[in-house]
Amino acid sequence: MIKKHGVRLFAVALIGAAGMIQSGGAVAAEGYGCACLHNNIQSTIKYRFRWGDRDWRPVTLAPGAAEYMCWAYKDAPKSPELQFQLDTDLSSEAVWKTFSIKRAQSKEASCSATPKSAHYHVGYLDGSHKKKIRIFDGKS
Repeated sequence: MIKKHGVRLFAVALIGAAGMIQSGGAVAAEGYGCACLHNNIQSTIKYRFRWGDRDWRPVTLAPGAAEYMCWAYKDAPKSPELQFQLDTDLSSEAVWKTFSIKRAQSKEASCSATPKSAHYHVGYLDGSHKKKIRIFDGKS
């Protein structure tokens, strides 16, 4: 009888833990640190990013497209610094400008799962006659 009772308690504990994971309780954790970039201009843009001191990853983004930059968490919800550079001059060779981009915790590596606070939009710089671009936060 004691053995049956111990097995029953163990089964109840497992069911309870599974319920917490499925419902997003304390056991489940966000798996990524992400930021998302939207190209809101009529030209293809170039940017690059890296995590910490890793190699730069170059990206070309078509008009109207969006792309995510995500770090998969391993042991804790921490990621290295996200470094971001945008080729801001559309009329000449590459002119890289560094922008500060914050990331947010996300359940998956995608723009749709990334919180709006970590969405950025490319737009034309005022007075540049559509020759220079910059990024704006998710409110723009």
